[in-house]
Amino acid sequence: MTSVAVFHPGLQHAHQLAWALHEHGLLQTFWSGVPLSGTGASSIMPAHIRDKLRSTTIPPALRRHPVWWQVLLRARSLARSAQTQHDYTHRVFHWFDWWVSRHVQALKPRAVVGYENSSYYTFMAARSIGAVCILDAPSLHHEQAKHLIDVPSNGYIDEINRRKDREVEMADLLITCSDMARDSYVNAGVAAGKVKSILLGAELPVGVARPRESERPVQFIFAGTLSSRKSIDLILDAFARLNIEGHRADLTLVGGTEEGQWLTKARQIPHVRHCPNVPQAQLYQLFAQADCLLLPSRFDAFGMVVVEAMATGTPAIVSTMTGAREIISMFPDSGWVVEPTAESIFRCMEDKVMNRQAISTASPYALKAAGHFTWRAYRERVANLIAETVE
Repeated sequence: MTSVAVFHPGLQHAHQLAWALHEHGLLQTFWSGVPLSGTGASSIMPAHIRDKLRSTTIPPALRRHPVWWQVLLRARSLARSAQTQHDYTHRVFHWFDWWVSRHVQALKPRAVVGYENSSYYTFMAARSIGAVCILDAPSLHHEQAKHLIDVPSNGYIDEINRRKDREVEMADLLITCSDMARDSYVNAGVAAGKVKSILLGAELPVGVARPRESERPVQFIFAGTLSSRKSIDLILDAFARLNIEGHRADLTLVGGTEEGQWLTKARQIPHVRHCPNVPQAQLYQLFAQADCLLLPSRFDAFGMVVVEAMATGTPAIVSTMTGAREIISMFPDSGWVVEPTAESIFRCMEDKVMNRQAISTASPYALKAAGHFTWRAYRERVANLIAETVE
């Protein structure tokens, strides 16, 4: 029975969840602000854009990707401050939520899957027709998050958090992407029985190959937004100290930045290079060419790049505040867990430079861990959970 509607103003992993429902005959429709490639992909789309699209087998007839939402989101670059950009982005999410809610009664789904901070009006409309409300919350509860990092805002953050709380109240099921994230909701008073944790996954694209080991310096890689939440300042401090103390290594930073200061600082440190956002297949190849991934975030509800790097055989250094540490808990030899401090990160990186064999030993375990956390496995787990909830 095709009875579940999925709505997301961006993408994140929503296409994998919608794909899971389609594979199990449960998907009624999937709306997102980001287009996908696959069946029916436009051949007139420029190649440099088409190469960055995520693929899916969900037929175009079941998908809707309003391009104007991308235009609205990209307009945030016109804002002159991080606070204004933050608030504007979330206002766009709220506009998407309101727009979707205008269509829910006509669609009459049996269940709605909405995403954190974009389901306030959608869930109210869904409840008015007796539909099940499922909230996918890819971050920590905002009460815990605010103790870990300052959020730039001109005051709209209070409205954002009010809506988040109401979404959680209206949800019949809340899905998080790690036990750490689940615990943050339970600790905030959400009933434990309605919060379920399902770790995300990754799958290696065809043609990605890991080069043979050589005598080159150890290659560290970071992938994600260059931000203090991801501890980019701590990573750069630790790597600069490696240089000062005479250790030879290379660091590749992949991704955009919220604040130009991090790129300025990176350019001042020897053996650091920066790559802007790259297509997914190219990112996997960069992971394969690296020796060790760095994700010692101040907080990260999961950290999908950890599984993606491990899928190429590259082990990871993650922090105690990263949900992906659960992968290393299950596969202890696949990486290393550190505190999100410059000293702890430096000591772990220094050990890998001085004891390169540790990386070689961890590589096959990283591959084994990634084999457990595939997108196929995620789709099976999440589809079964939603089917059970709906039925």
